[in-house]
Amino acid sequence: MNRVRSTIVAILCIIFVLVNPIFGQSIPPKGLESITAPEMKNHVIYLASDQMRGRDTPSPELDSCASYIAGAFDSYGLLPVSEDTLFYQHFNLLQARLSEPNTLSILGEEETGYVLKDDFVPLHTTANGSVTAPLVFAGYGITAPEYGYDDYDGIDAEGSTVLIFTGEPHEKNSSDVFEGLSNTEHAKIHNKVQNAIDHGAVGLLLVSSPIRRFRRPPNPWPSLMRHAIANAVPLTLESRRGKRIVCVRIGKQLADDIIAGSGHSIESLHSAIDSTLNPQSFKIVGKNISMETQLTADQIPTQNVVGLWEGSDPVLKEEVVIIGAHYDHVGVRNDTLIFNGADDNASGTAGVMEIAQAFSESTHRPKRSVLFITFAGEEKGLFGSRFYTDSPLFPSSRTVAMLNMDMISRNAPDSVGIIGAETSTFLKDANEKANENIGMKMEYGPDEYFMRSDHYPFYQEGIPVLFYFTGPTPDYHQPTDDPDKVLPEKMARIARLVFSTAWIVADSKETIDFKRVQ
Repeated sequence: MNRVRSTIVAILCIIFVLVNPIFGQSIPPKGLESITAPEMKNHVIYLASDQMRGRDTPSPELDSCASYIAGAFDSYGLLPVSEDTLFYQHFNLLQARLSEPNTLSILGEEETGYVLKDDFVPLHTTANGSVTAPLVFAGYGITAPEYGYDDYDGIDAEGSTVLIFTGEPHEKNSSDVFEGLSNTEHAKIHNKVQNAIDHGAVGLLLVSSPIRRFRRPPNPWPSLMRHAIANAVPLTLESRRGKRIVCVRIGKQLADDIIAGSGHSIESLHSAIDSTLNPQSFKIVGKNISMETQLTADQIPTQNVVGLWEGSDPVLKEEVVIIGAHYDHVGVRNDTLIFNGADDNASGTAGVMEIAQAFSESTHRPKRSVLFITFAGEEKGLFGSRFYTDSPLFPSSRTVAMLNMDMISRNAPDSVGIIGAETSTFLKDANEKANENIGMKMEYGPDEYFMRSDHYPFYQEGIPVLFYFTGPTPDYHQPTDDPDKVLPEKMARIARLVFSTAWIVADSKETIDFKRVQ
């Protein structure tokens, strides 16, 4: 059966070469033939085995997978990214602890101080420093053009501390606004913080939505607990420390005190936003907030795995097409329940490896270079891709496209979701052309996944992206996401599609256009 399939692929490749020369040299049939279902399945079996214990970031098992991927890159003849680090791009994560001082006061006609733990707690992403600034109420702190919603519309947050709700509008409403009962990426705290920074805020106060009964702010800090929870504080990415602002979660009394005298209440503002879906943001007059937060943190090392296939053109080889996938998953629960992550995302990692091999076995090289990256820490918050875009090996100005594979092995055997196609007409056309001889049913969207995988930090840097994704299953982030459930031939077809698309882009002399998603 495998021999029959290989023959069919070879025939299709020959037809492709004869009738479809695209922009430059034709796509090498030998490269396409090298991408096989059995090889992809074998990669998934290794990466998603019980011995890899869910490939958590960080973990010794994730390091073992990194070594496996690096060994494959080396065997394919890819170039290492550094003489010192070879195929690894090392970076640090931080495990934070409360330090001193952590203080907060409202400055009005007189100064009112508030109490750590009872009234406020620093966020684990807060900056070390102090800020005294005017106050702005900014609703949910969300800017979501795809939903026609922007809490910052009509207000100037520059130099201010913003007070915002957790969650998002209609989060307990089954309507389709903001995906109804399912939260979008806009509800995540790190996205709210980044949005505040993007709007010039110097501080952030996060208060729980009034639909939740609460008095104190949620407390993640072991040093403030009677019975400390091991590793209660999430990891953060070290390289983002320079982009942080002072951020705290606050209790209901402090939120009421900030709003008092404005003619509003926390409850009335929340109700007005949710009933009208119109922002209720405004400048809080006559009060400033003064706060200081201090954390210390332990550094925890991890790594992306990166290999370069150099292009053939003496000028264009300085530009790169990136092919990527995250190789981590969510680890183990209770030391026994293993989340193997076969579809998420051993499948995409296998795709990167097979495509790297396909380039290495091709009879000629494209004009541009191709950079292969498997990212650590995607499940923790896109850590690996965010680190790469903070510290790129090739400048964003010379990175012409990023093709990302995340969960490419399940659901209908002949379909694939394509997210991000609106970021580049050229990229979408290249993908359509590549698919003429692959024959996948391509479904564009859905947009709610656009911010949720490793292509997104590249898009934020102005790089056009395509995200290949076959959709969630009941096994998503469950211990049942095992290798026996993947569809090897589907993985191979998608990998051939990505290889062909990447080849078209890499071998073209054209400038690849980029458009922001509206």
